[in-house]
Amino acid sequence: MNTEKAINIIDKLLEDHFLGKGKDNYLIDFVPVTFQNDDFNDLAAYLEIHFKPDFVKKITFIAFTIMHYYESYVFLDNHDVEPLYPELINKDLRHLGIEALAKLINKIVIENWSSINILFKNDGKLSLLRIEDGLDSYFFNLSAGTLEVAKSLVTQQGLYLKLIY
Repeated sequence: MNTEKAINIIDKLLEDHFLGKGKDNYLIDFVPVTFQNDDFNDLAAYLEIHFKPDFVKKITFIAFTIMHYYESYVFLDNHDVEPLYPELINKDLRHLGIEALAKLINKIVIENWSSINILFKNDGKLSLLRIEDGLDSYFFNLSAGTLEVAKSLVTQQGLYLKLIY
């Protein structure tokens, strides 16, 4: 798939999500419940400090498994005003190498910088694993079969997959 087409698909999946049109979208989370109160701020600050290094290892494992199981395309977010790695924008990073991709994912999560998009083909669909800065990672547009794979990977890592409404 050419880069322009892949980026257009990624943008469309994200746009559909933000406009509430997306379906089969999931959040990868540390906790099985969604907090609806201000007390969560204390927990979020604690997780940010103490669990983020563990989270990045877990999300990297999930990302690498998806990338090696499905045909995939990997792109840094191209909407940053001042990208940290401008030479990598709009380039498929799938074959950059495991160590280099692990370092990028680590930088994104630990240093709260940008995001990385992993577009992958499954069951006749194109799905997206988006790893954002901090503790935010999502699956978009999962097929039923891929949802089972995602659930298994997320559960194996001690995380939770929550449907986004």
